[in-house]
Amino acid sequence: MRTPPTPSLTHVLVIALVAVGPAAGCRQTELATGISDSTYVAVMADLKRVHDAPGVDSAQRAARRDSILQSRGLTPAQLEDAARHLAQNPARAQTVWQAVERRAADTTQAK
Repeated sequence: MRTPPTPSLTHVLVIALVAVGPAAGCRQTELATGISDSTYVAVMADLKRVHDAPGVDSAQRAARRDSILQSRGLTPAQLEDAARHLAQNPARAQTVWQAVERRAADTTQAK
């Protein structure tokens, strides 16, 4: 039986990709949700790789996304809150999002 994609996780990626946008480096500070920038970067990079992975069906993507969040003890709602918080400060959002893109690219190339 096929599991439909988790809308909340898809929504998180959309918020992050659109609201946060492209950016520069990453600081070791904490977001309003209690998630550090470095944790947010690591999780979003992992989620981005899952989103961009070729040949993966929606059930596999959903399972991988759930596993990523569970391994960090996070919920989709926490990531949404973090993305909203970052969207309020575009300069910081750019810095964090570029770090996400850089980490996703670095770990993809390393594999």
